[in-house]
Amino acid sequence: MSEIFKNRYLIGIIIIGTLAVTFWVSHRVIWSNELRTLSFANRQQLEQFASHLDSQLSRYQFTPQLVAKNSLLVELLNDPKNDSLVEVVNLLLREINEITSASDTYLMDRTGLTLAASNWADENPFVGKNFSFRPYFSEAMEGKVGRYFALGTTSKKRGYYFSYPVTYNAEKIGVIVVKMDLSQIEKYWSERHSQFIVSDPDGIIFITTNLDWLYKSIVPLPPKALERIKASRRYEDSDIQALKLKNMATISDSSLIIQIDTGDTTDEYLSSFYDMQAAGWSVRILTPLEDLRQQSLINAFTILLIALSLLLISLLVWQWIRRHQVRERIHQEAHKQLEKKVSLRTTDLQNEIDEHKQTEKTLRETQGELIQTAKLAVLGQMSASISHELNNPLAAIRSYADNARKFLSINKHEKADDNLQRIAQLTDRMSRISSQLKFFSRKSSGQLESVNIAPIIQTAIEISRPQIKQLAISIDTENVDSSIIAHVDIIQLEQVLINLINNAIYAIGTHSPGTITITTEQDTGQIMIHVDDTGPGIDEQKLEMIFEPFYTTRESGLGLGLSISARIIDSMNGGLAVNNLKPSGARFTITLPDSDEGI
Repeated sequence: MSEIFKNRYLIGIIIIGTLAVTFWVSHRVIWSNELRTLSFANRQQLEQFASHLDSQLSRYQFTPQLVAKNSLLVELLNDPKNDSLVEVVNLLLREINEITSASDTYLMDRTGLTLAASNWADENPFVGKNFSFRPYFSEAMEGKVGRYFALGTTSKKRGYYFSYPVTYNAEKIGVIVVKMDLSQIEKYWSERHSQFIVSDPDGIIFITTNLDWLYKSIVPLPPKALERIKASRRYEDSDIQALKLKNMATISDSSLIIQIDTGDTTDEYLSSFYDMQAAGWSVRILTPLEDLRQQSLINAFTILLIALSLLLISLLVWQWIRRHQVRERIHQEAHKQLEKKVSLRTTDLQNEIDEHKQTEKTLRETQGELIQTAKLAVLGQMSASISHELNNPLAAIRSYADNARKFLSINKHEKADDNLQRIAQLTDRMSRISSQLKFFSRKSSGQLESVNIAPIIQTAIEISRPQIKQLAISIDTENVDSSIIAHVDIIQLEQVLINLINNAIYAIGTHSPGTITITTEQDTGQIMIHVDDTGPGIDEQKLEMIFEPFYTTRESGLGLGLSISARIIDSMNGGLAVNNLKPSGARFTITLPDSDEGI
């Protein structure tokens, strides 16, 4: 047993070691390949950026030479006090500026004083400013094409300056300068995943898609270099600090891995660089390596999981071969046990199904009895009014019968016949009340049918009429649409309406005379029946509990009427809701599907 344990322990160590080596080798190979691919892609992007930058510079390179040949510039340099000529040259330079899309174009005399400029009408024009300290001025006065990058002393905007001398009789009498706006280049490349930077011969960044790096040096500069740069006024008062950059690994002659410390985080980049010899600039592309590292780890883990899966599959196959016979025997035994359990479970499930059906049947019967009880309870609440409604005709019948007998005894047959007709009318009235009560008290079939709801509303009102008359309450059905068809249980909808009307009567109570208003609406696929009263309304805190069983505000109420009503409407695929009206009163709304939706 000890020998077996030692063998398993040794096998486990070998497997773990193999997996660890697999992961390490996979990660290194994937990382190296991804770096090479990214380095190649960086080189292509860098060439595109440098080409784009060079093409932008080339647009303005020969502009000063062409403008310098204009005779108006020579005339102004020879007659700088001529105001009308200054205005003409200002307009000319502005037109040239607009055509070339340059940032600024201006003319300086041999002392560096600006005589005319395209921005002469701006808030901070160059006119009257002396730029003789700029290298592009001295280069042009030496007969060369001046090229220089600097932060504008007047505009405070970065620009690249092209200059060329204006000559007259082989003498240099002034300099024409065209300034190019570099911010457009940054905007064009700012949406890339990689960062681009352009640095001057001192290593100071003056173009970058990351503005946090602007005016920072790639390497720390000695104090003398900083003093020289400050004296040149190239970057005005910008605080030039070294970018906290650290070289980590070399990938190729023009690519290496660097780290930049931003203070809060340390970011790792693949940096590729390219020297623009003509301008004396160094162009770099910095691509974040965080995603690449994550992807290489994911790929290495994927290979590890594949290796682990193959190992596990091999172990499983070996286990399956070794234990095939045992599993087969266990399977046969388990199959027998399963058949036995299935048989027992099938019997239990059938018993549960039978019990469920019986419970459901009992529940339906109980619910039907509860609804019937609620109807009888409503009749009980209405009994006093119904009794009054029947007793009055009975008393009148007796009086008319006595009168008819007397009229017959004195041979006044016409008056006796009139009394008998009145008795017949009162009998018909009592018969209608009795029929309505008999119709209301019968049990529902539970079947839904498409019917006009206006007669159902009218029947509910008639059954409640005794109570309405007793309390001098008026009922308004003017806005009941007589053409609306709904898919409902007639008896149960009638019961709900009677319950809502009785609740409205109770709510008005001592506030009578009051009004109960019944209205109907038909919207897309829905029918709504509103029962409004002019009572005091319902306490807002009690609105949520109004449909709960056994909740009532009456001293003798059971609290089942609204709960049962809500369940009845729900069984018709509808809903029952309540809300208060302003300034007083309550509204109960029955919502039902129309005849097409409900079927």
